[in-house]
Amino acid sequence: MQVNTIFFYVAIWFGLAVLTEVTSSFFLWLFLRRHGMDMIFGFTGMPGYLERIYLGWCRREGRSGKTVVVLRTLSIVNVLIAGVTFVLLQMATLEVK
Repeated sequence: MQVNTIFFYVAIWFGLAVLTEVTSSFFLWLFLRRHGMDMIFGFTGMPGYLERIYLGWCRREGRSGKTVVVLRTLSIVNVLIAGVTFVLLQMATLEVK
């Protein structure tokens, strides 16, 4: 496999990871707004803020929020791993040329 092909797949992986994180953040924000949770809009992009608000809603409703928090944590870890891989591969590609 050529470096360009690997770089292409890593770029797709990174893009889809970011898209997944942004989409899940939007839908969690929408869910929380519809259930009357107060949020500061400027903080909604910070990792962990929506999860904290969601856990507050879960406590109020007597539910467990573990599944959503674990999935969102895995999603942000996926973004970080994809991003680091993307940057390292790009740096390696520049050194080859």
